[in-house]
This record gives sequence, C-alpha cells and structure tokens, in this order.
Amino acid sequence: MGKSGDIGILCQKHKPVFREVADRLRNEGFRVRFFDPQSQLSVEQIASLSVIVNKKTLLSALPALRQAYREGTPLWNNLQATILFSSRLVGLRALSEMGFRTPAVSFVKPTIEYVAKGYYIWDGEPELNGEGDFYQELIPTEPVDYKYYAVNDGKRIHIAGKRVTSKLYGEKQFVGDTQVRPALAASLRQLVERFDLRGVGVDFVRDAEDQYWAVDVNLAAGYRDSGLEPALTRSIISSLPSSSITHE
Repeated sequence: MGKSGDIGILCQKHKPVFREVADRLRNEGFRVRFFDPQSQLSVEQIASLSVIVNKKTLLSALPALRQAYREGTPLWNNLQATILFSSRLVGLRALSEMGFRTPAVSFVKPTIEYVAKGYYIWDGEPELNGEGDFYQELIPTEPVDYKYYAVNDGKRIHIAGKRVTSKLYGEKQFVGDTQVRPALAASLRQLVERFDLRGVGVDFVRDAEDQYWAVDVNLAAGYRDSGLEPALTRSIISSLPSSSITHE
C-alpha cells in the first residue's frame, strides 16, 4: 500500500502525544509535517497537504483553516465545529443540550466565589474570582478536574478519562485514571455524533453529592496520559481523502 500527500499537524512537535501519533503515522507510510499553531499557512502549503490536524485552535490560525476549507483540504475537526466551540458560551450551551449538568453563568460579577472566563478559548485561562467577560458558578468540590476524551476513528468512538489537579489552584498535574461513567460517556458520544467531531475533551468537576458538572469543552485537547494514541492515529488516517491512500 502506498500513500500520497502530507499530513499537517498544527501543534508544537515536542508535545508527547502527537509526537507519538506522528511516529505511528510515519510507520504506516505517511509523511507528517508539524506547523506552529499560529502559522498562517500559505495557499501552496495548504495545497500540498492531504489533511490538516487542527490540534490547536488560535485566532491567528482561523484564516488558514478557512482557506483549507475553501480549497477542499480536509480538516481533522471540521471548520464549523472549530468556529462554534471557539466560543466558551456556545460550548457550554452545547454541553447542556447533550444532557450534561452545567454551572450557571452571569455577566455581572457574583458576590460569592466564581470562575472568570473570556468569551473565546484564546482569551486566556479561566481565573478563580478574577476579571472576565462572563462569570461561571463555582461548584463546591475538591480541586480536581475529571477530563474525558473522545476520539472518533471512523468506526467507533473511543472514550478515556483521567483525573488532574485543577489549574484554578496551581499547575495542572496528573492524579490518576478514572472509571468512565456510562451516562457521561453516552452524552459525550452524542456530542461527537451531533457535531461530526473527530476528537474532543470535556472537563468535569464532581460535587459532594457525586454529581458531575461539565465546565469546559475543548476541540484542542492534549490527550496526555489517556492512552488514545492508537485511536488518534486511526482517526487521522480515516479522515484522509481516499485519493491519498492507494493500493499497489
């Protein structure tokens, strides 16, 4: 089996997950090129790629993604979803529509503890009791996030979960794996199917009554410590146009 065309990944090449995915793709016979996430790809660069893995979503990269869409170069996560989920408020609404519990949102700074956020995912990290474009209810919980990842490889949707320390209280650190809850996994699969996603991450917190609240959705998830590298590799291959995979 021979392959044609390059796979472009908008990601720093030192990121461990996508470095491994790139090695796996090369072992399958594909050519892989990394581009800085802020790259403004030229028309010639876009034309040379068979698929663009838009791992990181930055405002500066959107013109290149739009150009790729116009030129017919497939994006791993589709352009419409990439633009929609760039808005944190749209992301929260989508999570709610899929059946997840989501915190209340206010545009006036609350008098009790809250999480301040920018409107868009490139507007900086959420901040505890800080300044923001809107303010999200702080769910009383231990300072741990439950990260769920979904990867669609074209045949099935793989789900994995892990626990990490919350960035609201300091640097994020891996705590351990978590048993995936069937109801959360079902809603996550529905999200993937509804928006035709290839990969997505959702952050949850767990309250004192053992209820999970979805607080963020991320189409540029890192997948670190998830074990999903094989699924990510198959997902990228399955998103390639058939003309990029030829049988000898």
